[in-house]
Amino acid sequence: MAKHRLQNINGHFVESDYENALISYLEAEQWSYVYGDSIPRASRKEVLYLDDLPQYLEKTYSELDDEEIRQVADNVRLVGADSDFATLHKVYGWLSNGLQFRTQNGSAKMIQLIDFEKPENNLFKVVNQFSVEYINNGETKTRRPDVLLYVNGIPVCVIELKNPADANATILDAWEQINIRYWRDIPALLHYCPLACISDGAKTRLGTVRTPYEHFYAWRRVEDGDKVSTMPFDELETMVKGVYRPDRFLEIFRDYIYFQDRDFDSEEKEIVCRYPQFFATRLLRESVLKSVEIKSGKGGTYFGATGCGKTFTMAFLARQLSMRCAHELGSPTILMIVDRDD
Repeated sequence: MAKHRLQNINGHFVESDYENALISYLEAEQWSYVYGDSIPRASRKEVLYLDDLPQYLEKTYSELDDEEIRQVADNVRLVGADSDFATLHKVYGWLSNGLQFRTQNGSAKMIQLIDFEKPENNLFKVVNQFSVEYINNGETKTRRPDVLLYVNGIPVCVIELKNPADANATILDAWEQINIRYWRDIPALLHYCPLACISDGAKTRLGTVRTPYEHFYAWRRVEDGDKVSTMPFDELETMVKGVYRPDRFLEIFRDYIYFQDRDFDSEEKEIVCRYPQFFATRLLRESVLKSVEIKSGKGGTYFGATGCGKTFTMAFLARQLSMRCAHELGSPTILMIVDRDD
């Protein structure tokens, strides 16, 4: 493991040291570090890590030949033609549910770009100093996100940092970097990247690349029984351990990101759960499964304050009961009654 320490230089921290501290936390959670500008690419407009994607596909789908592996990788690499948000929505569907592919013998095959059942089969990389070129008024310019998280060669989360020692640099600046400048200048990166994290040392917040600033949220528990952390500089470590441990990250990525139906893509709405919703959904799911097992007919009750996101919690729960619990529940009928029309 490389050593990245937050150093105090002449009484000041610098942003690169904070970036290195974050990378150290991620390395401790088994993300492998790669220096961005060392990644081989045909051009700096390319955003995939094209060594990892074929490597994962070859290991997972040994029945595919080299040409078929290349075709699958090209399908991922050449995604586009829709609006930027619709492309993000489509790619997220591929990442969470699989990519439909037709082999050379004409048979249809669902390719899982991420192995959610066995996290250890995936390639987890944390990348910094990854330059992405774009054209502005005929001139080639560069954006360089602070940290990108790659799974199987696909960038799935962008992390933007601000210098903890700079009183004028805030997480609002980090949010604007992602939600304004990156969408404007390098949308091809965000097509693959549903999740976003912003931090200035004191505050660390999780959201999506379309989450309004005020809805970015701290992750204050690693496990449900933990005491809620309220110390500012604990937020980064709690976020990394609570969200970015590979098995936890894949659980959140698959089952706790919400897009509306494609008919509503023009609204560009994408959310990720907050930590109370995550733990509540888990507890409710286990309660429902237990009630089925013992035939009690009582699956549990969830109380939450107004505005805490109960409706989304129920949506996350319904998704998991219908899609992840077939062995225990078969194909359940789920009725949701809400007191709202949005």
